[in-house]
Amino acid sequence: MRTYANPSIGALGWITAKSLGQDFCTAMTQAIFQPLGLTNTYLSVPAQKMSSYAWGYNKDKKPVRVNPGMLDSEAYGIKTTASDLSTFLKANMGMLPLDSMLQAALNNTRKRYFSVGQMTQGLIWEEYAMPVDLPTLQEGNAPKLILNPTPVSAKVPAATPESNVWVNKTGATNGFGAYVAFVPEERFGVVLLANKNYPNAERVEIALKIYSNLAGRQ
Repeated sequence: MRTYANPSIGALGWITAKSLGQDFCTAMTQAIFQPLGLTNTYLSVPAQKMSSYAWGYNKDKKPVRVNPGMLDSEAYGIKTTASDLSTFLKANMGMLPLDSMLQAALNNTRKRYFSVGQMTQGLIWEEYAMPVDLPTLQEGNAPKLILNPTPVSAKVPAATPESNVWVNKTGATNGFGAYVAFVPEERFGVVLLANKNYPNAERVEIALKIYSNLAGRQ
């Protein structure tokens, strides 16, 4: 069974940092942010950058920031920019000159462990065989799949990453909504960041329209 929960994602980050003998913030900064050149990505926004730190807006249209919580840094605490996230997608597509071990680690997050309908589950990443249509993406990112336990089919051993796939991940807090997607074979990536938590179906539709227009597939 697959069930989506921040403690699960947070535990993965906590265990990874522990295996390196570091706390999560140090491990992320030293092993990921700095080597990838993510100069505007933080777990704790420094004082000199606070003027650039956007406010989010909750359902009552009141300004909010990311709230602290259990495993918050590991699960949802990163603050970043569209530019830095674009760089992160490039790294995941092998488009940056990286240390071979770091590139291998990024690649390994896309190993496929379970099938859930037309979606396959990696280490947080979720992907779909290309070509993919809007209903399929919306179904895979729908609240019912996120909130309810869902039967899965295990891939034993885990399947190696493929290139002709749509890889994606949504993310949200009370005041923010994010969506990233990329197609490694086409070196296409899209980053959507908003200071409002709006429906995943809309995020997916926007991203697929951008892809379709750029790829000439009206």
